[in-house]
Amino acid sequence: MKTLNGKLALITGGSSGIGLALACKLFASGASVVILSRGQQRLDEALKIIESFRQNPAQKLSALSADVSDAPGIARALTELKAKVGVPDLLINCAGVAKPGYAELMPLEDFRWMMDIDYHGTVHVTQALLPDFIARGSGHIVNFSSLAGVLGIFGYTAYCGAKFAVRGYTDALRSEMKPRGITVSCVYPPDTDTPQLAWENQYKPFETRTIAGSDKPLSADAVAESILRDIRKDKIAIVPGAEAKLIYFAATRLGGLVYPLMDILVRQASKKKAAIAAAHPDTENS
Repeated sequence: MKTLNGKLALITGGSSGIGLALACKLFASGASVVILSRGQQRLDEALKIIESFRQNPAQKLSALSADVSDAPGIARALTELKAKVGVPDLLINCAGVAKPGYAELMPLEDFRWMMDIDYHGTVHVTQALLPDFIARGSGHIVNFSSLAGVLGIFGYTAYCGAKFAVRGYTDALRSEMKPRGITVSCVYPPDTDTPQLAWENQYKPFETRTIAGSDKPLSADAVAESILRDIRKDKIAIVPGAEAKLIYFAATRLGGLVYPLMDILVRQASKKKAAIAAAHPDTENS
């Protein structure tokens, strides 16, 4: 199992949620950390939190304000990063957004928004650093897909499209980079208790909420701990949580057998929605 002590990690989306939890745990393990996200105020607040986990004076801690969907801006930010602290040993592409809704009601702008941040954002950062990783002959790239990147989830057409794209890009990249000494992993996290999840909950269709039922999201700390444990083991597919592992197994190993089960869950949710609508005709269950 490899050590992360003394390594340099770059985490996109590192000012909140899983990204911030990863930054804190990496810093606590003795790594140097750079976090990247758009809002400078949130970056400044995150740096104060991460600093409290410092293990030694030699550790570097800094932040970059940049938008992962802006390829030229990312290129400039990473050029600055390399000049100041060097090429990261570990790149974690954690930046992402999700907005659910019924497919026919989703504006095209939302599809583009999620693809630009979730998929193109991952590609922009990775491709900008890839020549440096290749020249050095080492490094670890960790991209975030989702369980919605292995199984189509009701209400998440736009998000699934972006996260399936991340999965495909990462899988092909792994094949190309392994002979060059570079490890590439893909994370498939379940619902995690983050500000992003709290925001997207307001947009979930009735069926999506019903299928999820009383499932309790994992904490960002628990997910981050699981991810770092598997990064140390150089795992290709990183799936935090026992329930997520079961869903991942069903989606990737059972083939078409998973679809009848999903269809049953959707039918049950739709019947429940219809029953509520019949009992309360003035209530909208969207």
